Amino acid sequence: MRDAWDEFDLEPLAEELRRTRDPVDAERMIWAFERALGVGRVEPRMVEYLLAASVCLLAGAEEESPRDILERFFRRSIPDQIWQERYQPLFA
Repeated sequence: MRDAWDEFDLEPLAEELRRTRDPVDAERMIWAFERALGVGRVEPRMVEYLLAASVCLLAGAEEESPRDILERFFRRSIPDQIWQERYQPLFA
């Protein structure tokens, strides 16, 4: 798993985000991916903990449950077909 993180090239994903997202939103997502990738390169399983910590921080700040936060993000997520066609190849 570590090799996958070490070999992952963020630039194609960054280009796609810049092409398809609002410029400010794209740069924020790229910044977040850079941080998450850095964590994954140190220890791959830590990405799971980063996700859980982020969800809990949002839940506390917004006075919601972690499940509420995840459900909200689920409703906002892109459809599977778009993921499979546009984004998943960038992670292969």
